Amino acid sequence: MSDSYDPEKRFNERAQTYDDEIQRIIPGYRVLHDISHNILKSALPKDAHVLIGGSGTGKEAMEYALENPGWKITGFDIALQMVNRATSKVVGKGLQSRIKIIHGSVSGVEQQDFDGATSLLVAHFIPGKDKKDYIIDISSRLKPAAKFIIADICKEENPEKFEEFLSAWKSFQLQTRDKKDIEEMLTNVRENLNTITVEETISLLESSGFKNINHFWKSLLINGFVMEKAG
Repeated sequence: MSDSYDPEKRFNERAQTYDDEIQRIIPGYRVLHDISHNILKSALPKDAHVLIGGSGTGKEAMEYALENPGWKITGFDIALQMVNRATSKVVGKGLQSRIKIIHGSVSGVEQQDFDGATSLLVAHFIPGKDKKDYIIDISSRLKPAAKFIIADICKEENPEKFEEFLSAWKSFQLQTRDKKDIEEMLTNVRENLNTITVEETISLLESSGFKNINHFWKSLLINGFVMEKAG
């Protein structure tokens, strides 16, 4: 990752436009979230407590709480403007008793008995040396057999396949986004994200306390995995 690329700064700047913009950037973004929600909904108890990594503007937390009246949600995000926007939504719907949004990293989450957790499009921003610590910190806050869903941009083993998918991704975005913004995003994917392969991801998850890992989602370079906390 280049010294000039700062994910926290980037997400603070885009907090007001993020909800609309991200759906025009990520192919299948809405479907990924819907499938993840339904995986959790089918597996977790009606009084589940769910941890959301990179909770952003609170959209995911709000949907979980509104569609599952017995659930409690704790989210965390490093971008203060994202947290502020999420908190405003929570207060607006009167859900303060069921949704807690923390400004900071997972280390700021004190609870250690969550029934499930998600981390959608977060870990590829985390430097390689810190990525395992992030996954372990989530694992340590889950009950045994708790469900965990993670989705990130993964590196392709074949560089030609990587460029092919990147070209298709550009074509997808050209339908709704400015070419200059797309080129900036593609540069970030090539140069500033800390991506690992699918095989490396599975190995990392296994060594971080998870089992029964299933690769349930792929949309170009984005891959999703669902698993259980071991133990």
